[in-house]
Amino acid sequence: MKRDLDSIILTRQELQIMKVVWELGNATVKEVCDTMSQMKPVAYTTILTLMGILEEKGALVHTRSGRAFVYSPLLSRQQATRNQVRDVINRFFDGRPDALIEDVLEH
Repeated sequence: MKRDLDSIILTRQELQIMKVVWELGNATVKEVCDTMSQMKPVAYTTILTLMGILEEKGALVHTRSGRAFVYSPLLSRQQATRNQVRDVINRFFDGRPDALIEDVLEH
């Protein structure tokens, strides 16, 4: 099920995967797994599952290259950032950006 890019909110793990894909331009599950494992070991099956979820959300799309799927981002880093900020404003500040700014300036 493909969703509107404006509505995609990423979990912490999904964001880590997207950062790798954004950096590489496109990537296989193995490439993402290898890159992320440099910092902390991650299971191939976990990355495979999460990349499938990201594709269902509409953040990634894949093409086949031989036996591997190559994933490319549909969701840009800028759009993801905008979505997360909008979500924080809506959930914590009742949709008022000025309330977020006031809160940040107070602390």
